[in-house]
Amino acid sequence: MLVPIYEYRCRACGHRFEILQRLGEGAEKLSCPECGAERPERALSTFATSGDGGAQRGSGFAGAPSCGPGFT
Repeated sequence: MLVPIYEYRCRACGHRFEILQRLGEGAEKLSCPECGAERPERALSTFATSGDGGAQRGSGFAGAPSCGPGFT
């Protein structure tokens, strides 16, 4: 069973939090862990990387070929 992590934001206080949920579940049964407000909104989760993280250019990931100049 796949249980991804979803990020939510409270509409009342703006608190952001993450929760493990089954695919297809929504915010109907959720409440904010900070203020208790019901039905937070699902936030758009983002990720970023900066630099090359110490990896050698062109080394690829787990033996995979690199994606081109500047990408590893």
